[in-house]
Amino acid sequence: MNALYSFNLPPEEHVLLRNRTITTYYAQLYLNEPQLYKWAGMAAFASFHIGEKLKMWDWTDSPIKSFSETCQKKNKSLEDDFQIIRILNNKIFSAIGTMHLGFSQLPYSEFKNQLLLTHKNELLIQAFDKLHAARTSLQNGTCTDDVKALIWEANVDILWHEQHKVVQPLFDKLTSVFSGAMSLIASFDYDVNHKKTDWRLASRFIFFMLKKGLKKLMKHSRLPDVTDLEQRWYWISQSLLKKWQKAESDRTLLAEELRILSQLEERTLFLNQKKS
Repeated sequence: MNALYSFNLPPEEHVLLRNRTITTYYAQLYLNEPQLYKWAGMAAFASFHIGEKLKMWDWTDSPIKSFSETCQKKNKSLEDDFQIIRILNNKIFSAIGTMHLGFSQLPYSEFKNQLLLTHKNELLIQAFDKLHAARTSLQNGTCTDDVKALIWEANVDILWHEQHKVVQPLFDKLTSVFSGAMSLIASFDYDVNHKKTDWRLASRFIFFMLKKGLKKLMKHSRLPDVTDLEQRWYWISQSLLKKWQKAESDRTLLAEELRILSQLEERTLFLNQKKS
């Protein structure tokens, strides 16, 4: 996306710093227009949690590896799995985070033309069409339930694209051992580890699937597997999104968390906000 402003990311070699910077930018995008950027708000927390997992690996003595170097190996190591998670964090940002930046800056006709020229997914283009329509309504002072619903619909479509087209191809490259471990520990919440977790807003994948998704698992004779797209989307759509909506309904629940995330690194987005 040829936006008017470029994210100034640290080099990929600085794994944790780059992750914190990405998290910072997501949080700032959301705080800039929380009515619109639901995906960016969730992405800030997701990136933060990815960063916590990346800390489990010692990157000081581990040079980064390219996607092809990592994923084309026949026998992958634990290091390769961590490399894939690192690559995934960067991929989500480059594929969708920067697109939000272009949407926030460019006249919409120019932004959409770029989407068409780069052959972006039709669902993604339609999602930004919806977001633009909602943004226009908000600018005109209209904030009806229909407008709010359109915003959520657009953001859910963007999230589905992320999970289907960006996340899944990389999850398919993980080893079965790593995928199994991820399924056991996968959880999500809207706290950033500076206070006790608010369990009203937290969700753990394996518990959710065994409680709410047991029929789905039994139907296909499967164990809980967070790298399985169908299972993961069921968890996201039936648990994580609902808890995000609940968190958003009370701004005080998110204010401190997002303030912390938006200041992880000393970076500031200067958005031109050209929206015509």
